[in-house]
Amino acid sequence: MPNNYSSKQSLAATCSALITGLTALASADSIVSAGKTYTRAQLLAPLQQYLLLLPITTAAKTAYTKAVAAEAAAKAAVLARIEGVIKPYLYSTLGKTSPDLETYGLNPVKVPQTTVTTKAAAAQKAEVTRKALGTKGAAQKKAAKKALAAQPVTPVPAKS
Repeated sequence: MPNNYSSKQSLAATCSALITGLTALASADSIVSAGKTYTRAQLLAPLQQYLLLLPITTAAKTAYTKAVAAEAAAKAAVLARIEGVIKPYLYSTLGKTSPDLETYGLNPVKVPQTTVTTKAAAAQKAEVTRKALGTKGAAQKKAAKKALAAQPVTPVPAKS
């Protein structure tokens, strides 16, 4: 008949029952099993040791779980402070690309390097877009707005 010791509780219950039973058994002063002789103390020692260690490991696991949770909360607070307060302050004080940021353990933001061909393609695209949409420069827009403002507005009659 196979025994199931899949949980600590079931193994602890079995150990407790064996300790009680072997202690009460008068003929258990020495037992011969598989050709070896064991005293009662030799039989009970590992069972008692296991039962003594259970509350210690349970408390250690609880303490570990609490410590991990506290560490996670502290990490969240630290990241929030770094990303929300310290980093923006240092970026605004020193500049995002300043090499002095490395003194504080932060990497400067790398400025993307735009090639000449990319700039030329962008200028050509902007010119094509300006022609297609009929957009104007700032001075031309200002003059067009003045001209519009000088024209009298004629009210549109309401349809009935």
